[in-house]
Amino acid sequence: MSDTGSETEDWAARLNAAPLPYAKYLGIEILSATPDRIEGHLPVRQELCTMPDILHGGAIMSFADTLGAMGAFLNLAPGAATTTLESKTNFLAAVPLGQVAKGVTVPVHKGRKLTVWETRIYREDGKLAALVTQSQIVL
Repeated sequence: MSDTGSETEDWAARLNAAPLPYAKYLGIEILSATPDRIEGHLPVRQELCTMPDILHGGAIMSFADTLGAMGAFLNLAPGAATTTLESKTNFLAAVPLGQVAKGVTVPVHKGRKLTVWETRIYREDGKLAALVTQSQIVL
């Protein structure tokens, strides 16, 4: 698969249009997508916050899991499926209400039966808010 700009836009549009009710509820928007990099945004709204008005850790993990799963999906052979096998999150800084969190996912390992993804979640000021590593099994 080549990495052209139009293909990136096409994958992002297809992922945004996919029937993913939880990702849509969270408000995740895919900005760009290739088999080697997924970028997305998550607006921090009240329903996703804990006290005192910061993005809940579970929402951060959900955002990262969604991006990593999309990366794994883009690398699947026809007819294959994937699911998260393991996930580890380091929380480094709070993301306040009203900001938009940015997630960037890249592969660490792309094997035949297992892929490993690293997702970095950033605040609007560019500070790293979370580092997530997840393993996706190929079914």
